Amino acid sequence: MSDRIRLLVITHNYPRFEGDFAGIFLQLLNRRIVENGIDPIILAPHYPGSPEYEEGQGVKIVRFRYADKDEDENLAYHGQMHKLVLSSVGGIFAFKNFLNHFRREAEQIIEREQIEIVAGHWLVPAGLVMKPLMNRYRLPMIMSSHGTDIRLMSKYMGAVYRFLQPFCRRLHSWTVVSNFLKNEIVKQDRRLDSILKVLPLPHDESLFYIDDSIERDANLVVAVTRFTEQKRVEKLVDAFALVAKQSNSARLAIYGEGELRPKIETQIKSLNLSDRIILNPPVSQNELSEVYNRAGIVVLNSYREGFGLALSEAMMCGAAVVGVNSGGITDIIDHKKTGLLAELDNPQSLADALNRLLADDTLRQSLASAGNQHARDSYSSANLAADYAGLIKAALGRS
Repeated sequence: MSDRIRLLVITHNYPRFEGDFAGIFLQLLNRRIVENGIDPIILAPHYPGSPEYEEGQGVKIVRFRYADKDEDENLAYHGQMHKLVLSSVGGIFAFKNFLNHFRREAEQIIEREQIEIVAGHWLVPAGLVMKPLMNRYRLPMIMSSHGTDIRLMSKYMGAVYRFLQPFCRRLHSWTVVSNFLKNEIVKQDRRLDSILKVLPLPHDESLFYIDDSIERDANLVVAVTRFTEQKRVEKLVDAFALVAKQSNSARLAIYGEGELRPKIETQIKSLNLSDRIILNPPVSQNELSEVYNRAGIVVLNSYREGFGLALSEAMMCGAAVVGVNSGGITDIIDHKKTGLLAELDNPQSLADALNRLLADDTLRQSLASAGNQHARDSYSSANLAADYAGLIKAALGRS
C-alpha cells in the first residue's frame, strides 16, 4: 500500500485554462506538495468551456456542474459571489443549490478515492461545504484564508461565522497569509488563536526572478491592482499628480481591471496626466515578470489588503516597493529596510515615499536588494509547500 497521502482540496477558485489568474497560487501550491508525498484532488466549480476532469503534474482536477446550462454557472471565478447571492431571493436559492452540488460531489470523491484529509480554501463557501463533511466522515480538516473571505466576514457575515464556529474550532489548523488576517479572525473568536498559522502565498521562482536581460527604468512606477474601492487607485492617481509636479520624467503604469476604471480615466484626464499615467489590462504571469523587471518602483496602496502579492512578486524581480500601513502589506515591507510604507489614504505621504525613491538611486537600489533577499527567503514555493505539507502530515499523525 502506498504511503502517499490522499488529499481533497475544496475551492471555488482554481485556474480554468493556461494563463488564468484565478487561484493560480493554489495551482502552484498543489503541484509542489506532490513533491512532499501528497496526492491532491482539486474539487472546484465548473466554468463554461472548461473540462470537467483534468490530470497533470500529479494533480487531479474535478469541476462539478451545478446548473443545466453553462450560462447559469456564474457564481464562481468573478469575485462577485457575495453580491450575486445577497442581491435577491433567487440568488440565495442559487447559492444553496451550488452548495448542495458541491457537497455531493465531495462525498463521492471522499468515498471513491479513499480520501484521508480535506483542505479548504476561503472560509466561504469552502467551510459551508466542509462542515457537513466533517460531521459525516470525521476526517481531519485544514482551512486556508487568503484575504477576501475574512474581509467580507468582518464586514457582512458575522452570522455566517457564528453558524460555522463549531466547525472552525474543530479544524486541525487554519492557515492565513498574514498576521493581519490572523488578528482579524482572533477578533471573531479568541479560541482559534492556537490553530491559526501564518503561511504566506507561495511564489513561482521560475517566473519571478531578476532578469538581467531586461533594462530597468528608474523613472517607471508600476501598480498591479484592480479598480475597486479597496485598492484606492484614485488615491494613487492623486499622489502621482503630486509626484509629477516634482519630476518631469516619472511615469505611472497601472495594470488591472474593475468597475471603477471609467472613474479613474476621468480623474486622469481632469488632472491632465493622460501622457504620464497609462492604464493597461491585466497581463499573463510571464508578461507580469517582465513588467516588474522593467519597473524602478512598484506600489500598492490598498486598504486592509490580505497580503499584497504584487509587492512580494515585485521584490522577487528586484524592484523597489512602496506600500501603505494597512493590512498584510506591513508583513511584506519592513519600513526603510525592505521598502517604504506611507500612510493609508494620504496622497501626500504616498507621493513623498515615491519622490524619495525616484530622487535617490542609492536608496532605491539598496531597498530593492534587501527586498529581493527577503522575498526569496520568505516566499519560496518549495519552502512554503513543505511547510503546508507538514501541517497535513501532522493532522494525520505522520509528522
